[in-house]
Amino acid sequence: MREIRNIIIAFLTVSFLICCNEEDFLEEEVFDFYSPENSFTSPEQIDLAVVKLYQGVHETFIAGVVDTWALFYTTDIAYDCIDPTHQLNSWADRITPETGEVEFFWEESYKIIANANTVLSRIENVEYASAAEKNAKIAEAKFFRAYAYRALVIMYGGVPLSLEELQEPKRDFTRASKADVLDQIVQDLTDAIADLPDADAVTEDGRISKGAANHLLSEIYIMKGDYTKAIAAASAVIDNPSYQLMTDRYGSRVSEPGDVYWDLFQRGNVNRGSGNTETIWASQYEHLAPGGGKGDDLARFLVPLYWQLKDNNGDNVFFGHSSQNGGRGIGWWAASDYMLNEVWVGAGDDMRNSEFNIVRDVPVDNPDSEFFGQMMVESGAIDDFPDPYKRWWSALFAKSAPLGDFPDDVIDNPETGATNNGAASSFNDRYLMRLAETFLLRAEAHLLNGDTQSAADDINRVRARANANAITAGEVDIDFILDERARELFTEEFRLLTLMRMGNIVERVRTYNPMHNGQYASNPINDTQNLWPIPNSEILVNTEAILEQNPGY
Repeated sequence: MREIRNIIIAFLTVSFLICCNEEDFLEEEVFDFYSPENSFTSPEQIDLAVVKLYQGVHETFIAGVVDTWALFYTTDIAYDCIDPTHQLNSWADRITPETGEVEFFWEESYKIIANANTVLSRIENVEYASAAEKNAKIAEAKFFRAYAYRALVIMYGGVPLSLEELQEPKRDFTRASKADVLDQIVQDLTDAIADLPDADAVTEDGRISKGAANHLLSEIYIMKGDYTKAIAAASAVIDNPSYQLMTDRYGSRVSEPGDVYWDLFQRGNVNRGSGNTETIWASQYEHLAPGGGKGDDLARFLVPLYWQLKDNNGDNVFFGHSSQNGGRGIGWWAASDYMLNEVWVGAGDDMRNSEFNIVRDVPVDNPDSEFFGQMMVESGAIDDFPDPYKRWWSALFAKSAPLGDFPDDVIDNPETGATNNGAASSFNDRYLMRLAETFLLRAEAHLLNGDTQSAADDINRVRARANANAITAGEVDIDFILDERARELFTEEFRLLTLMRMGNIVERVRTYNPMHNGQYASNPINDTQNLWPIPNSEILVNTEAILEQNPGY
């Protein structure tokens, strides 16, 4: 009995002592899950955080679905073909401080910046086997911060500069000048170039190299008006023997009819490991692989709603959606007449306009149609079909879908090519930077620097690969460069950013977008809309300082 009493007394005594220091007793020490305190403590964890930066770019600029497509259909090359008032077809009415897309690009770009700042902050306390390995990760983080600020400064003008990891809420952001933002981008890219690997030293598909940073730096120097430095940055890529324009057939479908431009966009042909020396940086996608990324839905949105077409007798033109015709497209947006026709006037044998790369007519494959076996457009099968905005048919771009090469799991019938509803992506890695664009950036810098002959020489390097006629120095102006970018980079360049960067989005939308130029509608776009508005949600929560709105909003 006495023994039991002693045990109880001892227990109460210990309990009392513990209670007297309850703060220590209640303090948690985390061992079995990640927290801010135990994350970013090893090179492996830092690299996972860097991979998150790649994912951020992919899901913002490649796989953001409806938001991402605003980079294309709000411009001269494309339009939303559902209805004149659908989504952002009318700039003046639909692009406001409350617009979802306006908020999307702002928020997602700042998420990339915040994640980059976290890497840059936490890496200082991480031990690496070598300084070079550590510096390479710092370089990647700075590149992505620069990449995100590049989008922000083009779309919104001067924006808040946030260069440190935030440990607590901040509500007093103010806008830096456009010049200051550009200077910061230059600084980050210059730092990154020093420690990023050369192209041939990159061991993983999709990782950036010095070439990616120099390519981006060239564009930023153009924005700064420093054309000599822009030319030098582009030349650092062009003169690197690791990069060459592809001029011979190659890759996964080389035995099939096609051309080298068609080869560039086939599944498995985008990364440098395929033998593609033209790739500078490609966003990665692995179908059905754990962690393989989010599909881009490019086939779903850009491929026409062809499988619902009816012929002039009311019979279906097609038996359904199929691999050979681009899968299950819904025709959400389409190429403008400028992109589909005008830029090809006098193009001759330009392979970018070949039957392999822009498919303007396809065979009727429904046996119940009297036009079965005939070419749909040529036969007049759909002459009377009500398709006011070309949602059901415009053309198939080989870039938009793996025509005749969809993955097996989205094929319902291998004999007919019938697909299921999953046939809605390109199922491919996507170019973010390609050497052809570097030539066109350098051509732009040469033009703005007063050297039209060097500009023509660079453009002709791109045109020669496409079997297009050479141009003269007298033909080069900004409009011609934009035409050439459209021919070469449709669905690759973020056209909205290109036109905003050049300061001519308003003019080009009024002239070439059919929802604004009177072809389908005469929707307004305001003179002040070369910049998008600052999201009103950001202004409202920034309660301790004024975040000024752009003029006209």
